[in-house]
Amino acid sequence: MSETPGAMAPHLIANVLALTLVAATLIGVVGHRLHQPYAVLLVLAGLAVSLVPGLPALRLEPEMLLFAFLPPLLFDAAFRLDARVLARQIRTVLLLAVPGVVVTALAVGFSLWLVLGLPLVLGLLFGSLVAATDPVAVTAVFRFLRVGPRLTTLVEGESLINDGTAITLYTGLLGVVLLGRLDPLALVGLFVWQVAGGALIGGVLGLVAGRLTRLVEDHLIEMTLSTALAYGSYMAADAVGASGPLACVTAGLIHGTYGRELGMTEANRGVLDDLWEYLGFLANGLVFVLLGMTVDLTHLLAHGRSAVVAIAAVLAARVAIVWAAGRLGPGSGGLSRPERVVVVWGGLRGALTVALALGIPTGVADRDQLIAMAFGVVLFTLVVQGLTLAPLIRRLDLSARRA
Repeated sequence: MSETPGAMAPHLIANVLALTLVAATLIGVVGHRLHQPYAVLLVLAGLAVSLVPGLPALRLEPEMLLFAFLPPLLFDAAFRLDARVLARQIRTVLLLAVPGVVVTALAVGFSLWLVLGLPLVLGLLFGSLVAATDPVAVTAVFRFLRVGPRLTTLVEGESLINDGTAITLYTGLLGVVLLGRLDPLALVGLFVWQVAGGALIGGVLGLVAGRLTRLVEDHLIEMTLSTALAYGSYMAADAVGASGPLACVTAGLIHGTYGRELGMTEANRGVLDDLWEYLGFLANGLVFVLLGMTVDLTHLLAHGRSAVVAIAAVLAARVAIVWAAGRLGPGSGGLSRPERVVVVWGGLRGALTVALALGIPTGVADRDQLIAMAFGVVLFTLVVQGLTLAPLIRRLDLSARRA
């Protein structure tokens, strides 16, 4: 059987993935011993591997992330999220995850237009792809420092929802870029359908899965059903033009609350929690190593000024939206001043930002510059903010761990 020119042989892909898993495991152990976020160490390891000459290239492809890795990442966090704590903070979470994404896209887009002279629509497109936060490194630090569940749930809840919001906005703006014209009504209609359709499809499938769970007490069947729900909700929504991420998140939240209470035995609840914790860890390990291997440092340095401007714009937008959320007041789910500082500095960007940047078609003007800026934002937030988050939390006295 002949192979496609330029494609890696299946056995080579299997070998590289196996070595990646081993490396991710060892780095996870090192991160645990050093009390550092393993996601950051995985990115640095992948970056180091990418600099070794002669090694086969294994890159993070947008389709691989969106359809293979993103469903288990989203479903893991949604299934194990404490819905009661989330409900008490839903006002702040929604403010950060919906208008927060739009404000970030607008602020970053106009900043790049004014400072770099980038076409406004491309600036807005870039703003949409850097709007989604990645909580993996942040929650690892929170767990080690025993930060309260309220702040942990806020960061996780924001990320779960803003992934879908950012992808929806990115899809609409990319259509504007490719068509060369803006139809505000069509863009708003697309946004509403993706959000409402994704939530509706995920909610219905989550309820159906919860009812099916009552019919069996076999943990293997329940594990299979749960896995099918994660991928099935995502694919079903995507097939009709709705938001796959929001469908997956909604299904996970319902399956983790309604389904858990309705038909799962205590033993099976523990099995499913362990299953999704493992699948989430596995997917994160692969994604962050591949993310590091995908970054092109030469390309990044060639667009260094643009990357610095993009980083500054993203941080400024983050400060604005988090401070606005904080003004709700602690009694209504808002944030205290120390909590706002941590949420600002914990607004890390990860693999989704890179995948969306790489997904920009090759014919789009300034594509290389946009990708370089995305790499710059991701590396800065993961490495600089990720590695300094723990000392900041201790400084602000938000840690329950004293040793």
